[in-house]
Amino acid sequence: MNNTPHTNCLTLRLLHAAKGYKAVAFDIFDTLLKRDCARPADLFALMEVTHQAALGFAGARVAAEAETRQTLGREVTLAEIYAHPALRGTDPAAECAAELAMIAPNRPVAQAAAACHARGQKVYAVSDMYLPKEQIEAMLQKCGLDFLDGVFVSCEYGAQKRSGKLFKLFLQQTALRPVEVLFVGDSPRADFAGAALAGIRCFLLPQPTPLPYTKTPADAVGGVAIATLQNCCQNLNPSAALGAELLGPLAVGFATWLHGQRAAIPGAKIVFLARDMYLVRQVYQLLYPEEETFYLKASRQSLLPALLQCPMNEQALALLADTLPRQQLTQRQIAAYLGFDSPKGHTTKTYDLRTRPLPCRTKEMLLALAAHSKLPEGEPLRRRAEQARAYLEQAGLTDSPVLLVDIGSGGTTQRVLEELLHTQLYGCYLACDARLHQNLPPERAKTFLFDGCPAPLWYWVGQPMLEVLLSEPCGSTVGYHAQAGQMVPEIGQAGADNRAITAPLWQGMRAFVQRWQAGPLREVQIPPQTCIAAFLQMVQAPRMQEVRTLGEITVEDGGSWKLAAPASWGAYLHAPAKEISVFDYTQVLFSAALGFFMFGQIPDGLSVLGYIVICGIKSKH
Repeated sequence: MNNTPHTNCLTLRLLHAAKGYKAVAFDIFDTLLKRDCARPADLFALMEVTHQAALGFAGARVAAEAETRQTLGREVTLAEIYAHPALRGTDPAAECAAELAMIAPNRPVAQAAAACHARGQKVYAVSDMYLPKEQIEAMLQKCGLDFLDGVFVSCEYGAQKRSGKLFKLFLQQTALRPVEVLFVGDSPRADFAGAALAGIRCFLLPQPTPLPYTKTPADAVGGVAIATLQNCCQNLNPSAALGAELLGPLAVGFATWLHGQRAAIPGAKIVFLARDMYLVRQVYQLLYPEEETFYLKASRQSLLPALLQCPMNEQALALLADTLPRQQLTQRQIAAYLGFDSPKGHTTKTYDLRTRPLPCRTKEMLLALAAHSKLPEGEPLRRRAEQARAYLEQAGLTDSPVLLVDIGSGGTTQRVLEELLHTQLYGCYLACDARLHQNLPPERAKTFLFDGCPAPLWYWVGQPMLEVLLSEPCGSTVGYHAQAGQMVPEIGQAGADNRAITAPLWQGMRAFVQRWQAGPLREVQIPPQTCIAAFLQMVQAPRMQEVRTLGEITVEDGGSWKLAAPASWGAYLHAPAKEISVFDYTQVLFSAALGFFMFGQIPDGLSVLGYIVICGIKSKH
């Protein structure tokens, strides 16, 4: 187990505080144990989601408990709650099963309890709870806390901690004196004050530090994702915890959505596009190990020689232009990108590939290059085109319906593949811009985030970083060659090596995936807004710690730059951290966004809006 310094500190503090006591007693919920849900009542809503209870159960269950407590005027049992007319015919065993499924150990406190037991102290659990003792013991056993010397539950005695009565009953039954017991809990009222009424000293746990960019959503499933994340991160170092927060729910949510999209098309093959979908494919395989997936090593550059051989009608010409980088490039640079071996005959005249519709001179230049590729001197390029087509045929993209998974923007790669293969693919994208549904019908191009609508500006500001965090750490595919009877990709030179930064982030992400997979909601879709919320918040207002962790990531797209290259350290010493973290980081990230505007991955017109947004941030801070 990989503990954070905070976790170790809390465990050691507990052990130090408990030294010298004959017995240590612990509260249960939010002390020894934690539920993987944001609010206790969310459990009832989740029972509806997982079909353990009928629709309307959650509201009826909350009302039944409140009314039963008011009627009886004391602590109530689960049986008494379910005796309420609103729950007639409902089996309380379903709630017990749901509680057991959602419970997890609070690691630092559970470790302290085990250490107290190991050094010979008596260890007890004392809790205000309506669940029967047998259910509580099953939950403790599941979490490795089967060594306790006794469990005291308020509903068994009709007395609560907050009145001090349950503590006094505990002392009577254990024959312990108050000075011999340390109680550990999280509630100032029930635990600290209640124990004091019985003369028992209480160690009050600090309130858990919320994750930097995670807010509890209103929906129960999103709340489970956040609670699971919080409980998972307590066992991770800071970098891994950041990776879990930023990537865990996003990767799981996207993979679960993809699984649903695949299920809707019988016999569909799911194909993840290199390099951007490398990590998402790994997550999909972790969640659905029984399913076959495919990894297509294709890039725009590797497919351009084949596209150039297509008849250059208006549609093909527009697609060719969309496939090229949206930059100002010379004819020589364009020819090299298309796959021509020699710059001979290609001028240094500059063409602006960002402009739409294409200027006549740009069209003429592209048509000339296409015609040139069909001349004898274009033989090397035509060979590259044949190799690309052979690789695509080898991938079997026409054998069955194909779900093509990509990070998304305008669906250009899908359009190129459809043109080359003379088939229709089903694109599944993380996010998109306005071009996607201009070029592809909605039934063949679906998007996970933002309700299928174009992503907001802040997403594109952070997208260069997100792409690095999700991508395979290698160069792009630049072509293909035959080897042992198979066409194999040729991988270009890798750019900046970000693996030292991404490795701990991926570790944290995988920890969340594994925890989610082991939970009861592994087949339930995490709401997309919950999946992307932490990332968007971090992009808009990063903390200095995140700037230090992520700022050295190098992004390459028409250039190379670091996300947050700091000014002099003196600047940081003379300015408030909030000003520096927000202004410096978002400014550099926005430079990346401008690159995206320049290269055509989002509409040019938004660049002006981006300037306005960033200027507004600067003026506020």
